[in-house]
Amino acid sequence: MHARDVSAPEPGHRSPYRPVIGTAPETPDGSTPPSPSSLLLTDSYSEGPRKVVVVNGEVDYETAPVMSAVLRDALRDSAEGVDVDLTAVRFWDCSALNALLRLRREALAHGKTVIVRSPSRVVRRVLGLTGTSRLFRPSAIPSPRP
Repeated sequence: MHARDVSAPEPGHRSPYRPVIGTAPETPDGSTPPSPSSLLLTDSYSEGPRKVVVVNGEVDYETAPVMSAVLRDALRDSAEGVDVDLTAVRFWDCSALNALLRLRREALAHGKTVIVRSPSRVVRRVLGLTGTSRLFRPSAIPSPRP
């Protein structure tokens, strides 16, 4: 049995677990609902040899590919790795965690690291329940071999 790539959901399919935030699907004024990526905002900047990516909003299987692309670009443009600021994340599911784990694997393959800065309560909960929080701490950085 092969795993199927679920990073891109079927059009119109929405996670039943993500809280509804923003415009209702049918608004009285006839406006269109926000796109999945509008529930996720990212920003990045350089801080010395590292890139910092600030994630704000909801990260689930609909928005994780957007976050993943931003993180990969930041990793590519950094000398030492990426610091991910997750202070303003309101929703975080296994798709988000998998995107972060894939980024970590890619970073390590290139001699770089991924550090999670200030995870929100929901992110801390998922990282804690899965035992993965230690993978994204500064102390988890492998020391260079002589």
